Amino acid sequence: MNLQILKSKLQPKLHPMDIEGETIYIHRPTALDIPKCVDVSSTLIVCVKDENGDPIFSMEDIDGRINVNMMDSIHLNRIHDEIMKLFKKADVTDELEKK
Repeated sequence: MNLQILKSKLQPKLHPMDIEGETIYIHRPTALDIPKCVDVSSTLIVCVKDENGDPIFSMEDIDGRINVNMMDSIHLNRIHDEIMKLFKKADVTDELEKK
């Protein structure tokens, strides 16, 4: 068994999402990040990435990131809703075989 390959397969998958013609990537939080997802804003900070897998949101003005406190709540809620839907969706790679 190749542990590096298994490790990469067990990490959350990035799912593209279109926002006003721009693509962001959302994912379910890792076990380590679940406690950080206490509200809409913190969930977006943890679970939204760019095409390189880097975070795009922050709670404050940081160069190269978007301050979630300045976003329209419609967009915040829409992105959050899509992240929550990922918990209900399970693709084949997310399911464990029962033996």
